[in-house]
Amino acid sequence: MLVHNKGEFIRHIGVRLIPGANRLSEDDAAQFKAALEHPLNQLLVEEEEITYEDNGLADMAAAKAIKLVNDTYDLNTLEQFRQEEKRKTVLDAIDKQIESIKNPPEDQIVKTE
Repeated sequence: MLVHNKGEFIRHIGVRLIPGANRLSEDDAAQFKAALEHPLNQLLVEEEEITYEDNGLADMAAAKAIKLVNDTYDLNTLEQFRQEEKRKTVLDAIDKQIESIKNPPEDQIVKTE
């Protein structure tokens, strides 16, 4: 299961959800679905701060998959996406996101003094 936390905060809905895409195991998916019964969690889904798909990235429309990739900051998740994806446009988006994480532009690096 893929869960997209579109918010800026880590959420705990049965499991820990970091901002961006989260891949859930079957056990975690069951905990997530059970936690959706809580009214506050239902509100997050209704307001589309949290969205989820039972299928993987390869089953999404390319535009939707690219949008999810662009909001994913976990390198392990991106590498898993790369292994299961075959569409060139989505693969290019994955590679670009991986590169931007590994080598951020100089003006976006926070320097401490």
